[in-house]
Amino acid sequence: MSNLLCSVIVATYNRSGLLARLLASLVEQDIGPAAFEVVVIDDGSQDNTLDYLNSMQLPYAFRYQTQPNQGPAATRNEAISLATSDLIVSLDDDVVAAPDLLRRHIEAHQGRAHLAAMGVMLLPPEKQLRPWLQWEALSLDKQYRHLKQGNWRATPRQFYTANASFGRDDALRAGLFDPRFRRAEDIEFAYRLEDHGGSFQFLPDAVVHHDPNRTYQEWLRVPLQYGHYDVVMGREGRRSVLRHAAWDYSRRQIALKVAARALVGRHRLVQGFNVAAAGIGSAASLIHMPRVSRAAYSAIFNLQYWQGLSEGLGGREAFWSMTNVMTQKPR
Repeated sequence: MSNLLCSVIVATYNRSGLLARLLASLVEQDIGPAAFEVVVIDDGSQDNTLDYLNSMQLPYAFRYQTQPNQGPAATRNEAISLATSDLIVSLDDDVVAAPDLLRRHIEAHQGRAHLAAMGVMLLPPEKQLRPWLQWEALSLDKQYRHLKQGNWRATPRQFYTANASFGRDDALRAGLFDPRFRRAEDIEFAYRLEDHGGSFQFLPDAVVHHDPNRTYQEWLRVPLQYGHYDVVMGREGRRSVLRHAAWDYSRRQIALKVAARALVGRHRLVQGFNVAAAGIGSAASLIHMPRVSRAAYSAIFNLQYWQGLSEGLGGREAFWSMTNVMTQKPR
């Protein structure tokens, strides 16, 4: 392998403007441009991404490749195959790197074999988000606070490749990302890193700024997909994933569990609830009632996730059987 300190891999799709912003932020890394390389794989973009990549002139080592659309897992696998450093730092194309980001990841891996590390995603300063994205950002911030305070230990569940690092050989040993997964491919990959002796560390000072731009309909699909892919992992032997889902359900407020009992597994009723709750959440945001808005979008997200579980498991009865049986707190 090369003498580079790390290889930055980026999977991109139809985000040329955001990609340009990320690559510009990497110019400012305090380790200097000779210390790292950047590998970008364009996953069949239909905008001007390829024209932009063809025109790029950057001070650090840079290479790119384009492929027919295959999803984020296959795209990251291709980037890893082209990387020449022993250390991989994975970034999403819609983030901006703090000047010390790569140094923080590199320092975490020094003297640590088989480590997988994850940094934080913060909102850009003074950024105003649409209410469903505001809920998402606050939920992520709550997770980071628990990790930083030591209330939670770092696990595969918090391994998000928007800002993460791992050994290239460890990734190859674990079998790389599973191309079947169009969501949660990073979490599934992290579980296999753990299976092969990997440990996890949270890096609260390894910062990217994330400016999410998902529409409400795009956001609504996210928990549904997470539920579906958690079932896939559970059926393939990862029972702790479903146990975690059941335990998390058991901790929810009574009102939300009552709603779930009436709605989960009944697709049209869930859709109707989502419309009503989104209306409440949007109105509450407009009249500056943030707690009401957050409660509405939290209910939507959780019900969508449980609906994804229900559909993946085969229906209402299978879902309720899971929640009744798997109630032990996951380790």
